[in-house]
Amino acid sequence: MRSDERGIPGRIDLGPDSLLWRWAGAGRIAYLGGTIGLLQTMHPAVGAGLVEHSDFFDDPVDRVFRSLPSILGVVYDEQAEGTGHWVRDAHRSIRGNDDGQGNRYHALDPETFWWAHATFQFMVEQVADRFDRHRLTRTQREQLYREGIEWYRRYGVSDRPVPPTRDAFEEKWNHICDTVLERNAATEFVLDSLHQPLLPAFDGRAPLPPQLHRLADARLVRRALSRPARLVAIGGLPARVRDRLRIPWSRTDQLQLDIIEWVVARTHRFAPASMRWQPRAAEGWRRTTGAVP
Repeated sequence: MRSDERGIPGRIDLGPDSLLWRWAGAGRIAYLGGTIGLLQTMHPAVGAGLVEHSDFFDDPVDRVFRSLPSILGVVYDEQAEGTGHWVRDAHRSIRGNDDGQGNRYHALDPETFWWAHATFQFMVEQVADRFDRHRLTRTQREQLYREGIEWYRRYGVSDRPVPPTRDAFEEKWNHICDTVLERNAATEFVLDSLHQPLLPAFDGRAPLPPQLHRLADARLVRRALSRPARLVAIGGLPARVRDRLRIPWSRTDQLQLDIIEWVVARTHRFAPASMRWQPRAAEGWRRTTGAVP
């Protein structure tokens, strides 16, 4: 595979044989939604955009349910690059000044857009590392990262911020966690929501089979899942982020999270295929292979 002068790998094909297809659209990415949401809101530009350009405080889950299918479509759609350009163009008007800092932001600034993508790259690895019994080898981790670069390229945004290797990605990721991320209005709202006795209502929009929508919206279910959701969301944050931003996390929290991850990793394969894959991923599998794995 040829690389450019910065060492960025050349274009590659993504399909059923890629590691990205294996992990990106797994139903288990639902466990990472809270973590990814927090990591995105902690970026000053993303957090400000949420406050100024969305109904985030009135309907915090709406952004996830609206954006996630298209983001997965950039991996699994037949015209994936067209989907990527649609996602990019939907962000053209998101600009302004960040919350109280006086710094201008634009959602299509390459560094800002790349950070949002980087959280999804992180999400894909976390599915394998935390919610599956398979362990990625160093070679597989590098391959998954290269495939993630192709995922990012399909948006048609400058690849100037893209680290060329998985090691370089980790170095840049840690630098942003250590120096850029912050607790802002959007972050505080999410943290507060995670400590409420009820999860927000999904209103039939959860990425689940239709017959499960009513169950997911039941108050009893939303109450029962509130603490596990908090554990999974906050426990998924890099420890350096929790420590630096003083987000409480105890040994008991970690033990309970370890149990949740252990159970999911050993039971997910018994779920019906309709629940093992996000809908956009399932569509891609049916189109290319005739069946959902």
